[in-house]
Amino acid sequence: MHDWKIGLAGALLLAGCSGAPAKKVPEKPIEPAGNNILHISWGGIAEADAGEAKRHWSTYSINLVDGDPAYGWLSDKNIRFPHTLNFELAGNGKIDAVVIDSRFEPVVREDGSMSQTAEGSPVRRFALLGSTTGPDGPFELLVDGEAKADARTLVELPKQGRARWLRLRIDSNWAGSGATRLSDVAIIGDVEQRGAAAVADVSGVYSHEYGPIMLRQRGNDILGCYNNGLGTLRGTIFGRIMRLAWFSREEGSIGAATLVAANDKLYGFWYRPEDQMGSPWNADKQSGLDGADLGKCRAILYPPG
Repeated sequence: MHDWKIGLAGALLLAGCSGAPAKKVPEKPIEPAGNNILHISWGGIAEADAGEAKRHWSTYSINLVDGDPAYGWLSDKNIRFPHTLNFELAGNGKIDAVVIDSRFEPVVREDGSMSQTAEGSPVRRFALLGSTTGPDGPFELLVDGEAKADARTLVELPKQGRARWLRLRIDSNWAGSGATRLSDVAIIGDVEQRGAAAVADVSGVYSHEYGPIMLRQRGNDILGCYNNGLGTLRGTIFGRIMRLAWFSREEGSIGAATLVAANDKLYGFWYRPEDQMGSPWNADKQSGLDGADLGKCRAILYPPG
């Protein structure tokens, strides 16, 4: 076997002589300077949109704050523009830029299915609006622009904006009609008084599609239970951000979860032992723990002594 070794100049010369077209170097993804204060780890949340209850979780709006294009949001193809998506930061934000990510980069799940489908056209024209008053506004325009198709688009604000509640208005997609898809949204800036959004006590019973989740807070420590005692949670809370470990006695496995407690809800994700995302773990608070029928969970949340 011949040992072929050529330098860079030789490689370029051979490529030029061959007549073959030069290979296009893929565009390097944008890496904006600054913090993504909308990320779930910063306490950012995305509220469910109008048609979410009818769709699979892989298209939920909460997927837009996980910092990964593997899962995203998909609109109903029969809803006319504009589409509106609502977000909330953990505190008043000083906002310098927004990143609209419409890359299509699905992953293969353990059952062989894909995390996304090719359905939908990427976001094109959009506007970002903000409010410091409340989730219902009033909102003011922070910036508008055009996002590239199947890419990350960084749009800087003409001047630094301030908002806690954000509204992304999607005015068109690249197909001109039909379903619209989006993989991720990043808000670049900083949060003022990040701890101001702290939840006094997250203890309570939360409803989830796979059954109730029960949490008990003692100081900054969180103890939880689900699946009637077969699953447990343990971790800490900072402000409204919970970092938890989960243990499934039924499966004999352990993993992680990041949840945000806000608006009497839980927003976030659970992750598999390999740190691969399992699915969103959104839940609605139903009651406190006093008087709740906790079944086998009571012994876990209220151990003797």
